[in-house]
Amino acid sequence: MTTTYLSDAELSAAEIGPDVDGDLLGIYLGDHLTGATAGSSRISDMAERHADEPYGPDLARIAGEVERECATLEAVIRALDLSTHPVRRVVAKVGERVGSLKPNGRLIGESPMTPVLELDLVRAAVNGKGAGWEVLQHYADDLGLPKAVFTRLIEQSDEQSETLARAHAVATDLAFRKPTQTKD
Repeated sequence: MTTTYLSDAELSAAEIGPDVDGDLLGIYLGDHLTGATAGSSRISDMAERHADEPYGPDLARIAGEVERECATLEAVIRALDLSTHPVRRVVAKVGERVGSLKPNGRLIGESPMTPVLELDLVRAAVNGKGAGWEVLQHYADDLGLPKAVFTRLIEQSDEQSETLARAHAVATDLAFRKPTQTKD
């Protein structure tokens, strides 16, 4: 099992305070977990396929962080005894895989635009994930969870977004240029 950013002691202290609507929070966090599951799968796949690109090591690092963040979110949901919809997570993972089969303008192989589009999607997911950490940071005291952990995860999401923006710039620089033709 992947480790989380919260200790067992921190998780065991978690409980929903009287002023928090646990049903709504459960739906919200469940939706974030569904998105995180698909996003983690996508970034891991990208890290493998683009390992030789200049931004490959950054993708691999972010993939590891996102996997640990996903485990953290899942642990928070369990610690708060919130219900999740595991079927939705499976459907999201399958949907992400099917979505990666979309036409890309090439009969065989990956189009040069594919990394740009994937980085667009992953950046959006990372920004959404950061917003989820902001909600948990806001309610941390009401949930018996340490606010500092979520502050760090927000900072990590911001750093990931900046790193993905740099990778996007590299991929964009190559994606839409016509191949140069050499004269005989």
